[in-house]
Amino acid sequence: MSDYRLWLAAIPQPLAEPDARVYWNLKDPTSALTEALAGAAYLYVGSWQETHVSERPQSGRSPAVRLFDLLFLRGTIDGYQAPVLDPRLRDELSALYRPRPGDLPSDSVAADALESFLTRHMTWCLLPEETPPTGL
Repeated sequence: MSDYRLWLAAIPQPLAEPDARVYWNLKDPTSALTEALAGAAYLYVGSWQETHVSERPQSGRSPAVRLFDLLFLRGTIDGYQAPVLDPRLRDELSALYRPRPGDLPSDSVAADALESFLTRHMTWCLLPEETPPTGL
């Protein structure tokens, strides 16, 4: 069974739509995308396995998979983009990160570490990454 890991990459500038399209469609990265991710601030959020995934977005049985689902939807619905971290998105991410009765055991960072990261990077754009750049 595969383990998936979630790192939040906070980038200070929005991605152009073509670069965001490449990102979300898992194509070879553009130079702008590579540069943005190289300069990003990263936070390890947690991991999950296939058993944690739900057919309904944002209802996965792990905090990390719920955050990934929301960022994927925000990044691909109504045009390709890197979602901008505003108070509404911060609150949604925080709410989805809270443990739920049906959650399966999984690796997760402390909620206060997530809150601190989100607060420090308000107005930045967020992308979910499986691995950070080397050196982290």
